[in-house]
Amino acid sequence: MEENRASLRDILDHSPFNTEEELLTELRAIEGPTGTKIIIWNLRRTSEGNVALDFTTENDIRIPCNDLDTSGTSDPESHSSLRAYCSILYLKPSMQINIRRQDVEFHPVSEYKNNSYYKPIVANKKICITFGVSRSRAKYGLCMFYHNRLIKAYHRVGCQLKARNRRSIGVIGVIECNHLTPTHNKQDFDNSDTYRNTIKSVASKLKEYSGKRRNNPGDNVPIEEPNDEMTDEDDESEETTRPPADHTTDLRRGPFWYGETKA
Repeated sequence: MEENRASLRDILDHSPFNTEEELLTELRAIEGPTGTKIIIWNLRRTSEGNVALDFTTENDIRIPCNDLDTSGTSDPESHSSLRAYCSILYLKPSMQINIRRQDVEFHPVSEYKNNSYYKPIVANKKICITFGVSRSRAKYGLCMFYHNRLIKAYHRVGCQLKARNRRSIGVIGVIECNHLTPTHNKQDFDNSDTYRNTIKSVASKLKEYSGKRRNNPGDNVPIEEPNDEMTDEDDESEETTRPPADHTTDLRRGPFWYGETKA
């Protein structure tokens, strides 16, 4: 009982609610016996006085374009749109997400048919790596899941890191990495030997898959893929070290508070 009172005090001290009744009112607004409600408040402001998240788009929450470090590349919409991010959040969706009173339409990235397999030393079974082709040049890379939940989206590996290598543009890889350990914010995996070996194996499988596409493109070529000469640039370019964590605003970090009710 004392532990519950301490938890309540912490919530009231670090949330926009001043009383227990205000808190319970928000929880009672959850439809059904279970669910999660996320409340965003106390956002930082830019030097121009604008809040860190953009609420001007109907039924969405976005990162303003000038807050993104695109480095001259075309980023997937899921990097700036909460709705787009939530649409691929689960490998096999089994729940409904509502953003600003409109349901999210799920677009699972797992609906491809070219499977390969990788068996890490720490796992007792093979890990399936699925490759397919996106219809957008911005949507390509490795989508890494942990127990059905997206951890890293469109992470470019191997030959996809080479600017002149066009054969892998548009290729999406999907892998459920239950053998890895996510970081505390669930936006990355611990940079362990197992993680690096997994990326190396995926890069090797990607090179193999991309080579098959080059020889037999068929109907598997992305609509927006350029027709310039494809090169066989060296694929051994996956990162060996990581840059410091980016502390700019991210839709998946920040002053979020959530409450859950259980049956």
